[in-house]
Amino acid sequence: MKWRKSLLLSVPLIVFGCLSVAPEPASADSDYCLEDLAGVEHCASELHGKWLIINFWASWCAPCLHEMPELEKFFLQNKSRAQVWGVTFESDNREEVVKFVEQLGVTYPILGFAQDPLTGYGTVSVLPTTFVIAPDGLFHQRFEGPITAQDLNQSIKQE
Repeated sequence: MKWRKSLLLSVPLIVFGCLSVAPEPASADSDYCLEDLAGVEHCASELHGKWLIINFWASWCAPCLHEMPELEKFFLQNKSRAQVWGVTFESDNREEVVKFVEQLGVTYPILGFAQDPLTGYGTVSVLPTTFVIAPDGLFHQRFEGPITAQDLNQSIKQE
C-alpha cells in the first residue's frame, strides 16, 4: 500500500468538509461494471430497483478512511433497498487491500482493484467522491468529501 502518497487531495476536504455537487446527467443506457477483490464482476444495471452508492477511496486518503465506518453503517441499515460499492484506487497488492478492508470491518463490496475506476456518472477529481444512483439507474446526487450515513439517508429520502 502506498501510505506515503501525497495527501494533497484530502487536505482541502478536511478544511471544507463535505460538498454536495449538482447532478450531472447520465444516459439511461449507460452501465458501470467493475470486478470485486475476488474477481467477480458487478454491474450497476443488476441493481435496478435499489439505490446504489458508489464511493471512490484510497487507503492513503485520511477522509476516505474516516467515512468508511459511516458507509458500512448506511449499508447495514439499508441492505433491503440500497447497495454500497467501495471503488478503490489501489493497484499495488490485492492481499493488502483485502486485509485492510477486513481490519476496518467493511462488508460492502470493494471493487476496482487495478482497474480503471472512472464512471459515466462524472469525473473523480478528489477523494473521497460518492455518487448516488437512483433505483431507476439514473444519476441522483454527487458528494465530494467525506459523508455520513445521515447524509446518504437524507439523499435517498429526497426521491
